[in-house]
Amino acid sequence: MKEVTELYLRLRDRLDEMATGYPATERGVELRLLEQLFSEADAELFLGMGDDFETPKTLARRLEQDEELILAQLEDMAQRGLLFRLRSGGAVRYRAIPFIVGIYEFQLNALDPKMLKRVSEYYITALGKTFHSLKTPHLRTIPISTDLVSTSPIAPYDDAARIIRSKERIAVAECLCRKAVRMYGKGCSHSLETCLQFDSFADYYVENGMGRPISQEEALEILERNRQEGLVIQVMNSQTVEAMCACCSCCCGMLLSLKLFPDPALRDKSNYICVYDETNCTFCGACVESCPTGALRLEEGKPVAGTGHCIACGVCVTRCPAQARVLSLKDEGSRCIPPVSVFETFEQMKSERSPGEQG
Repeated sequence: MKEVTELYLRLRDRLDEMATGYPATERGVELRLLEQLFSEADAELFLGMGDDFETPKTLARRLEQDEELILAQLEDMAQRGLLFRLRSGGAVRYRAIPFIVGIYEFQLNALDPKMLKRVSEYYITALGKTFHSLKTPHLRTIPISTDLVSTSPIAPYDDAARIIRSKERIAVAECLCRKAVRMYGKGCSHSLETCLQFDSFADYYVENGMGRPISQEEALEILERNRQEGLVIQVMNSQTVEAMCACCSCCCGMLLSLKLFPDPALRDKSNYICVYDETNCTFCGACVESCPTGALRLEEGKPVAGTGHCIACGVCVTRCPAQARVLSLKDEGSRCIPPVSVFETFEQMKSERSPGEQG
């Protein structure tokens, strides 16, 4: 039993070296979570992997193990969401991934009450503080439609419809957050099948049975439905945009956690600000009711925004019948140019963590 505990302690420390971290807790909930997800053999192989993609052949050679056995184990772990699989140029490669975004999100088909209880406890006591302390987030908010923006040009990675039209391989999956909340017998009336995956992430979701392939046309229809439901579009914080989430403030972890901060706008990355024109306002309160972060409140019948609360998602813009609200680009010096790929984002996040936060 002592050896098993030591193995999972090393696995925890390895995950804590990665982008969003995996810190220790007094109660050890993070270790119980790892024991639920990883067998001892899984943990040993994960610990033997480097920080980049590797083929089974190169990994087997480095670990001095049989290539066929390594391939079988890598594929088994990828199927269970413990590793990421990439097929390119006729070759398959595998990579160790952070707990978030990565291992947890890839448990879409394996969610159970025990796992959710442990993840919830862990997030509240330790994990949430780690990745919310970083300058670079793993997700960022973009307008659901460029029609909401008064200024141009709109960067390709900030245009939801343009992102979809640029992709040849697209998959749609259920929202992990809404699925988790419904497992507790709660939840909301928003659609469940809302989250889009692109390129290699789409391949991964389809191969692992977590999503289904769809056309650009269906993806655009889903985007429009998400707009009608007042969902917040959050994408992977990269220029290639590997995934697009449609979040609600009643179930989705990122929005719920942002609302806990006095300045959620500083925690979220958006290249826009929401501009309010009081001369057009009819003071109907639709913007206040629809705001997903509670950034707006009515004072003497007028909508007032709390400083640092607006994440510029544009939901209030879509709900305003008087066109009193519009999104505008931030000054050039205040805009965020994301890393090229999500894996570069992971490396940037890792570099921002202080030595005391790693291990």
